[in-house]
Amino acid sequence: MATKDYERAAEQMMKGNGAKCPTATQDITVNLKNRGKAIDSAAYGPENPALPNKQFWMQKAKDWEVSEKDAKTCLCGNCSAFNQEKSMLDCIAKGIGDEGDPWAMIEAGDLGYCEIFDFKCAASRTCDAWVAGSDQADQADGEDMGESGGNDMGSAGMGSLITINVGGKD
Repeated sequence: MATKDYERAAEQMMKGNGAKCPTATQDITVNLKNRGKAIDSAAYGPENPALPNKQFWMQKAKDWEVSEKDAKTCLCGNCSAFNQEKSMLDCIAKGIGDEGDPWAMIEAGDLGYCEIFDFKCAASRTCDAWVAGSDQADQADGEDMGESGGNDMGSAGMGSLITINVGGKD
């Protein structure tokens, strides 16, 4: 069931966002509700990426059947569903409003928008719906993506989509 949700969300992500800002970038209540769904259904975390979070990463490694080192390479910041396009960052900044310097907040959290769960997301976190294929630094530099189209995950080698059957049995 969760796999179908991830597939549907990925499909919507590929269709594009249009010119309108997503509701979650403008409404903190919606954003928090959607982030809560990502925490509950896809183990979004760790809570504080600045800490070692050994238990969190050991669990991800176990779930994904990779080493802890490789699990730590699968972050929101290099997930294909993580949107840091200028137009999306403008939406996030607009939603933050006058609550301080929105661009400083975006930079401090390395924020972007999760196209799967529809919420503002920090690049240093991850979740079970992580999708390979985005290396924004290389893409921005115009580096050749080769035959794989940029979907090579590198050392983790987990393919293009990690799906976990949340709350159900296979």
